[in-house]
Amino acid sequence: MKPFCLAVLIATVSATHAAEPSHCAPAEMVIFSCGTGAKIVSVCATDDLSAGVGSLGYRFGSPGMPEMIYPPPGPWWKAVPSSVRTFSGGGGARLAFQREAFHYIVYTAAGRGWGEMVGVAVAQNGEVVANLACRGKPVSELGPDFFRGSGIPDDDAPFDLP
Repeated sequence: MKPFCLAVLIATVSATHAAEPSHCAPAEMVIFSCGTGAKIVSVCATDDLSAGVGSLGYRFGSPGMPEMIYPPPGPWWKAVPSSVRTFSGGGGARLAFQREAFHYIVYTAAGRGWGEMVGVAVAQNGEVVANLACRGKPVSELGPDFFRGSGIPDDDAPFDLP
């Protein structure tokens, strides 16, 4: 390979990597990840995630230094609530992690007339107290195929996009 081509390839890979920040380890699957400004929100899964095995976790914080890892390192809880909704001209999906009175909800949605919304909302006792929209290009595997294949149960609880 010519040096110029190699340099272009390396620059392309670096630019792609930079556009898709994540707190997931190299051996994990990135289920959801995006930058929200100075912070990154990620949902990571073991590579064996399926209906009967594997684990899933939520991470949030500065690049390379997550401030919150939930569940904490160790056996991860996989049965987190999810939902898929249909909107006029589009649809959406969400995945929530509960820690005491708080829910950390990663979501992605698109609809006619309002475009795309992707981010993480924090709800305390059912009321949204923070919403961080993704900036740049998010990575998201959220949707009915992922939820069904990984055995994550559907949640009928209402969730209005922030």
